Amino acid sequence: MFLPTNVLDTMHVVIADANQVVRAWVRTQLSQAGVKHVAMAATAADLLRQCNATTPDVVLCDYNFGEKHDGLRTLEELRLNNILPLSSVFMIVTGERVRKRVVAAAEFAPDDYLLKPFTSGQLAERLERAVEKKVALKAVYEAMATRDLEAVIVECDRAIEQTPRYSMDALRIRAEALIALGRLDEASEIYKAVIANNTVPWARIGYAMVLLERGDAGEAEKEAQQISQEFPEFMGVYDFLGELHERNGELEEARSFYERADMIAPDNLRRLRSIGEIALEAGDAAHAACVMRRVVERTEGTTLSCAEDHLILLKSLIELPDAAAEVAQRLAQMRGLLGDNDNARVLGDIIEAHMCSQRGDTDGARLAIERAIDAHARMNGHDTLATTELAEACFKANRDDVAEKLVGQLEEHAVVVPNKLRRKQAVSARERAQAAAAQLEAEAAAGPDLDLIAAELERLTSLIEKLTPAWDDTLAQAARDILINIFTLAPRERRVIDAHIQYNRAAQKHGHDRHKPTARTTV
Repeated sequence: MFLPTNVLDTMHVVIADANQVVRAWVRTQLSQAGVKHVAMAATAADLLRQCNATTPDVVLCDYNFGEKHDGLRTLEELRLNNILPLSSVFMIVTGERVRKRVVAAAEFAPDDYLLKPFTSGQLAERLERAVEKKVALKAVYEAMATRDLEAVIVECDRAIEQTPRYSMDALRIRAEALIALGRLDEASEIYKAVIANNTVPWARIGYAMVLLERGDAGEAEKEAQQISQEFPEFMGVYDFLGELHERNGELEEARSFYERADMIAPDNLRRLRSIGEIALEAGDAAHAACVMRRVVERTEGTTLSCAEDHLILLKSLIELPDAAAEVAQRLAQMRGLLGDNDNARVLGDIIEAHMCSQRGDTDGARLAIERAIDAHARMNGHDTLATTELAEACFKANRDDVAEKLVGQLEEHAVVVPNKLRRKQAVSARERAQAAAAQLEAEAAAGPDLDLIAAELERLTSLIEKLTPAWDDTLAQAARDILINIFTLAPRERRVIDAHIQYNRAAQKHGHDRHKPTARTTV
């Protein structure tokens, strides 16, 4: 596929750079390359506003984009907020040649990165190449935007047929759509075919995903470990291994993989959040607080800032000595993000419960949880964060009944229940089973209730006396119920055995079946 000769004439490009001199220089290069429609953005807010108003074909963004923003954070904001579609090109313009910076840029998936200085000819070549790919896969990206997975597969097939040079991109997207649809055999065939002819790591980690979805976690881990040795800078493998170990409750192993990736390519928000949550759950509140400060600082003043980050940071700080001042500051910030509503009250009461528990005020913690439960019941609509955090707090406060209902609400709204809640569910179920076993053991040690058995035997004797001369089915059923009850209570008691014998004699006398000793499954 080749682009029309006038493609650069009609292309709309935004230059995002804080330096006015650099913006002017890049504009000159674009003009010499044949680009006529150019806009400028000196700040991230200005770029977001322009992209919201009119979707550009290309964004050329400087890596060091202001004090608080950089190109990668800007790209995250544009993509996560669906401001810049995948059909638009986002190119990092940078003078950075440091390996970590280049790896990070590749991980955040800009369409290209262009090292300064460059000529107008080099710029035109890179722009044409990037735009050509977007045009070839435009229908695929549009189907992805609407989450129509069946359409994604159809459009990928069409792109493979019409533009074979982009078949690898289309195959990758197609396989991921197939996994999402549960069509694992078809996805596996794609990955195997790619692996047979290429050494690309994405196909191998995709195949490991198929293995994991099929329930073969051991083989999936083995494949991923091999990939990490052969491609140590492929970030996807560390995220895969981290998620695999976290799912199994192996928190230290999960954390080690996430942190290994963070050393290679720092500041991935999703990964940092995982590290912070795992560290907090594992009892390392100091490290959790350190990591979550990085997240909050990185997102401050952007649309990526969220209450959940402040909440995790707060829960970490509460467990640290001498952090009261910072707790108050962060709590005020979180309330500013949430506003004044029942969702905010739920989260505020959860934090209050954490603080009460930390200082040993069990009554205060219990009352705070009750207030949170009441506020949650008053909420209009579903709020994933409030529901998830309240479920976790209820498990911690031994309100497992409420916690289980909240988890059920998450499932009803098709929310993926976080691994940490699944682990708490498992602990809760295990503790309930242990408590039930202990109760049964105590009851067994105490022996049967002899008074109850004697009363039941007396009733049974009266029934058998009536059945011996004249059989009655209703009375016989009542007798069998009593036999089951007393056998359940004391199967080895001599009087219970004798009662079975007396009943069976009466039954046989009238031509009915003997009753076999039977215990109830629950008492």
